[in-house]
Amino acid sequence: MARLSRALSRYQLAADELSELDRELAAILALVDRDKVLRETVRLLTNEYGFHVAWFGDRTGRDSVRIRYTSGNRTDEFVGLTLQRGCGLGGKVYQLGTLEWVDDYFGSGAITHDYDANVAVEDIQRMIAAPISCNEQRVGVLLGGLRERGTFGNRAAAIVERVADRTADALLVAERARHAAEIAMHEERQRMALDLHDTIGAMLFAITAGVRSASEDAVVDEALRERLLAIERQASEAAVTLRESLRALRTPSEQLALGAAIEAACAAFSERTAVPAKLIMLDVLPPLEKSRLQLLLAAAKEGLLNIEKHAHASNVVVTVAALRAGVAVTVTDDGIGLQPAAEHARGFGLEAIGTALAEHGGHLQVNDEGDGGVSLRAWVPA
Repeated sequence: MARLSRALSRYQLAADELSELDRELAAILALVDRDKVLRETVRLLTNEYGFHVAWFGDRTGRDSVRIRYTSGNRTDEFVGLTLQRGCGLGGKVYQLGTLEWVDDYFGSGAITHDYDANVAVEDIQRMIAAPISCNEQRVGVLLGGLRERGTFGNRAAAIVERVADRTADALLVAERARHAAEIAMHEERQRMALDLHDTIGAMLFAITAGVRSASEDAVVDEALRERLLAIERQASEAAVTLRESLRALRTPSEQLALGAAIEAACAAFSERTAVPAKLIMLDVLPPLEKSRLQLLLAAAKEGLLNIEKHAHASNVVVTVAALRAGVAVTVTDDGIGLQPAAEHARGFGLEAIGTALAEHGGHLQVNDEGDGGVSLRAWVPA
């Protein structure tokens, strides 16, 4: 059967071509890795359906997508390129949430021309794009381009729309598979923690109790008593290490990742400012979506940045805790408190984070502690 690329300008897909398209898209659904899904999607448009180039722009925030997956490029011009909401064809589709195309990219009055230079380097003449959404949330934009003049028509639109729909299905499958794997891993870590507690923990307890009893015996000379006390100290230290290991095993992987990222941010803050910043993880957290974890991390970093700029603090504490069926990150300092000038200066970053948290059902609070210092709390529901 002739490649679909030989007849992209036809009005509609033939029945047998639709069947072939469905078979090839079924291969995407068989993938359970997000990166593989998106690499296969752009490859499918260029290798199987005749587009010269294809890109996938991944959502990076409320107002932009970044091109992370490409196929057919002659240069690296589009690799990592950020498309702003409403700008160019990709930004327009991300904003509107509808499939759109332009048959003359440079002459079109239907799009802005912020990325003409990038498109020109790749010699793209016409372009088509479709939004990709999962769970009613837009996650990116799929784009295809041709280096030859002509018109797309409904047939090309049907191809791109079908690929986008199936890619959205595959991304949902991949996300569920990832979540299931994390649950299985967490359950296995819980089992290991229980085994270690029942075996090594019990053994250390028995050693500590036995050594302590022996060292208290009146007939034991001083040298032996010192050796026994040293063994008791070592066993106690081992028990502390075991408890920390058990806590880590019981902690969900996403909590470990959030804790490690905030700890790194605290370390960087302390290195820049010479002000000690301590992280305290108070609870085992409920599972959170990656986007919500990223928002909590962003809030913590913004809080540290504001302290660095305005607070004149001598100590900083960042706490992470389960709170009201969600997770809260609180950044507290012992500085000079909220000042009118500082409040104005720090408004934009916090406003953006507060808006993003609200979009996920969360909120941001900044409070003056009264006796000096400020606390910033970001909360998202689980």
